[in-house]
Amino acid sequence: MNTLQCEAMDNPVIKVADIEALARCVVFDKDGTLIDFHAIWGPRLARGATALAEAADLGDQFLAHLYRAAGYDPDNGMTSGQGPLATAPLHQFTVIAASVVYQHGIIWDKALELSQDYIGGAMTAKPTAEEIIPKGAVTQSLQRLKDADIRTAIATTDNRSATEAMIGTLGLAPFFAEIRCGDDTGPVKPDTAVLEGIAKGLELRVADLIMVGDTVSDLAMARKAGAALCVGVTGGAGSVAQLQPHADVLIEDIGQIRPA
Repeated sequence: MNTLQCEAMDNPVIKVADIEALARCVVFDKDGTLIDFHAIWGPRLARGATALAEAADLGDQFLAHLYRAAGYDPDNGMTSGQGPLATAPLHQFTVIAASVVYQHGIIWDKALELSQDYIGGAMTAKPTAEEIIPKGAVTQSLQRLKDADIRTAIATTDNRSATEAMIGTLGLAPFFAEIRCGDDTGPVKPDTAVLEGIAKGLELRVADLIMVGDTVSDLAMARKAGAALCVGVTGGAGSVAQLQPHADVLIEDIGQIRPA
């Protein structure tokens, strides 16, 4: 038996739904995994887009174009799990929005300024308590893992200030050993270096990590990096049909992750 096999056997057994895996740390996406995705991002985009359209005298065609580019359907409030609203870091998203503004007749410098002011402003505002809706019994689930000496981490494309606001609002500060955000210096999701950095920070291997997320981007990153398990969370940005081919197992919320 080689050293890597011995290290893996020393890992605790974690049960996810009806699947068991050897791992030392569970890495969670934030929006759509720990908290409700749809309560925040669709409404924020709609507020920012409407304000931008009014300020720049752009009409309904612009709004429809922007929503398509974002991967957002305002009629049902749903977001495509493979679109930029669900997966892009916020600094990238404002550039995407600016490109739509530009295509509606506004010079690029002004388009970028409008996007940063209205879309960026809406998307980066500190989340309110009403926007932070936990998906299931988040605190109890994290406590159960902590009690079993299983570490947890966050990997999100959201900004650190919003991530810390979520952690503070829900009282989750005692739980996370590593937090990687979209505005941190260095690689961001879905770069595998994010998981590699978390593993290095905890003196683990990527193979000691379980990745839990609600988008194909999360799962593809985990698969490529060599995580112990790729867990898809339903009810977030990604549909079951999108997630299933990339997930080892699907769950409704993190309460289905527990020490064996």
